[in-house]
Amino acid sequence: MSINTLNPLDFAIRVCESTAFFLHGVLGITEPFTGCLRGAFQDKGASGGMPSWSWPMAGVLLLVVAAANFSNNNTVVLAAQAYIAAFHAGAVFYHLILGHHPASGCAPAVFIVMAFIVTWLRTNVLVAVMGTFACTAIAAGLSKILVTPPAPLDGDEVGSEVSHIYYIKRFNEENMNME
Repeated sequence: MSINTLNPLDFAIRVCESTAFFLHGVLGITEPFTGCLRGAFQDKGASGGMPSWSWPMAGVLLLVVAAANFSNNNTVVLAAQAYIAAFHAGAVFYHLILGHHPASGCAPAVFIVMAFIVTWLRTNVLVAVMGTFACTAIAAGLSKILVTPPAPLDGDEVGSEVSHIYYIKRFNEENMNME
């Protein structure tokens, strides 16, 4: 029996993960030409966002993980799950640092839960908890290095607790100018 069919829930979750990663991998690789991700996330690069090289690199890595997720080697699948947890924890931090609504972290958080479940099914709950915690810690550190917070308006403080105020003020100012 193949390791891919040991647990139907494990396999179903990995199909969902890999489908999403294939689609997002293509978006990441084509980002320098389309600008769709930066536009959707209001990512301004050095003025508030990720470095431009990170989008295509993430796209390539997502495609690799999408394929590795179907390996018959348990270690490869677990490594893919570690990347999934770290990448998506980083996505939660990215949204918070850029001042997006806190609920915007819910979408990537779903993939952290999926990675946790697959890891739990393939190992045990302790390994899944510790692995998820370690991946989240790594993501927190990398997001501090890679994500540039947006510039504050009128001396407002920018941080995960208050940076959404930046976008609310900007939205209000832009709408006031339209009237």
